[in-house]
Amino acid sequence: MAAGHDPSASGAPLLDVRDLTVAFNGRAAIDGISFSVGPGEIVGLLGESGSGKSTAAYAMLGLVKAPGEIVAGEVRLEGQDLLSMPAHQLRDVRGGNIGLIVQNPRSALHPMLRVGRQIGEAWRAHNEGTGSDARRRALEMLQLVGINDPERRLDAFAHELSGGMAQRVLIAMALSSMPKLLVADEPTSGLDVTIQAQFLDQMWQTVRSTNSSVLLVTQDDGVIANYCDRVIVLENGRIVDQDDTRSYFARTRNRQTETKARGSGTEATPRGDTAPLLEVSGLSKHFAIANSDKKVHAVSDFDLKVMPGETLGLVGESGSGKSTVGRSIIRLFEVSSGSVVFDRKDVHALRPAELKALRARMQIVLQDPYDSVDLRWTIEKILSEPLDVHRNLSKAEKRARVEELMALVDLDPGMLERRPRDLGAGALQRVNIARSLATDPEFVILDEPTSVLAPAARSGLIALLRRLQSELGLAFLFISHDLTTVSEVCDRVVVMYLSQIVEIGTTEEVFGDPKHPYTKALIASHLSPDVTNRRVDRVNQDTLAGEIPSPIDLPKGCYLYSRCTYRLDRCVSEPQKLLPDGEGRMIRCWRAREDARLQPLAEAKTPSYA
Repeated sequence: MAAGHDPSASGAPLLDVRDLTVAFNGRAAIDGISFSVGPGEIVGLLGESGSGKSTAAYAMLGLVKAPGEIVAGEVRLEGQDLLSMPAHQLRDVRGGNIGLIVQNPRSALHPMLRVGRQIGEAWRAHNEGTGSDARRRALEMLQLVGINDPERRLDAFAHELSGGMAQRVLIAMALSSMPKLLVADEPTSGLDVTIQAQFLDQMWQTVRSTNSSVLLVTQDDGVIANYCDRVIVLENGRIVDQDDTRSYFARTRNRQTETKARGSGTEATPRGDTAPLLEVSGLSKHFAIANSDKKVHAVSDFDLKVMPGETLGLVGESGSGKSTVGRSIIRLFEVSSGSVVFDRKDVHALRPAELKALRARMQIVLQDPYDSVDLRWTIEKILSEPLDVHRNLSKAEKRARVEELMALVDLDPGMLERRPRDLGAGALQRVNIARSLATDPEFVILDEPTSVLAPAARSGLIALLRRLQSELGLAFLFISHDLTTVSEVCDRVVVMYLSQIVEIGTTEEVFGDPKHPYTKALIASHLSPDVTNRRVDRVNQDTLAGEIPSPIDLPKGCYLYSRCTYRLDRCVSEPQKLLPDGEGRMIRCWRAREDARLQPLAEAKTPSYA
């Protein structure tokens, strides 16, 4: 990719926002903000949840829901004030000169219309063309955003798409008329890191080639650092900082480094001279499909060991089987084959009473904190439940233990009478962690515990987990898309792809010198907030095209074949085995094990996905 864009060369701004103010019931949610976006420029609007960034983005387009109202300001696109336009004229601008990508694809796509028709109608609203032209344009856009088998997807309904695929359909709709300005509100929030990188790479290239512009609304500073020319920081509805991206991150880097150093604490290390606390052997889990002989192959021949005091990371794209592994270990799912042995006991061979006793020693924290609790209960009742199940405590003893748990996760015991909706996601996730610790377990499965948290809450949770492990000697299985967190808290990393483990190594090995082609692509797709190594400034050979294949009809050979830039002809039919590479790690790729330095072949750089 080329070097970064120079905003100073942009001339007159394409978009000019002046003193924009939005109020709800007389209270300002957006308080007199002013900024601009130049032609060919990508500007990041950065802020945590509740900062007002989405409200500002929608208000620019005249989209404010009651009781909100725009009480002051101008929004000029090429000199024309959008907010003073008649409604019918503004509708022509929206979708024509300005494209909008919203955060929640499920609420934006029509459930009764096929995908191709929705994209086609968005295009025909601003362009002359027949129904055939619209369908052809829809197909082009699905190909542009990297959806596999795009002709078949044209006739799919929204509920037949994954979250990431639905998000890309919205992106296709927004880009269908090639707008001059694209307003993208958390456009990659539902995407895996590899798909996120594909989309952002394509967006960056499109902007540079067409001289169009993007206002990218996000709370991910890694996205800002790697793709944006300038950054605007919003806090409580006000702009608190704006600068070119390199200068902004140069100023904040020292403060972030100091904060990380203060919060690092003493890390527990796995005791390698002892027997494994958990040993998973040959685990497979298949799900039957109604009215079909076929099955979903969620996990295939999975082997895993967790040592006492170890934090083991489990990473991979959505659909790779990570969460199924976690639920199978704790026996929320019955396995199709294989064994799960915890402290020399076969979990899936235990009788109900034995399993109940064992679950006091192994716990799980689920992804969405609000879906993990009864919203009608108080925090005290939520924390008391495992004590009622596994302990025989008096009322006073139980209250003392609940208060102790709140202190353990740095929460005020005064919050015990509140209910889940009174807490933010970060605080409620701490409650869920406290609940998992109520019975003094030795092993906790953390299933995407940071995915719904804002960056500040995520950093606080990371520090909490490291402290808890140090103080309590816990072993964690940390399941996550969040590679930054995995790199900071895990001792070893297991990489999954399409139901299989493809690589196991120490955190330093996997992140510093990935071996398997999928691991290489996964690490290369990770967007670190480091402006000295921006993704757009380097050539990326370790990329994947398309989506993960169907877990119903698995490939005959290497599962990564159709997406891999390193593949050879024999890979299409030769199944890969997870074997040691002779240097201390396990890899499921014969090329990676045999080649000292795995290099992409020239003929493999443009894979065919037929």
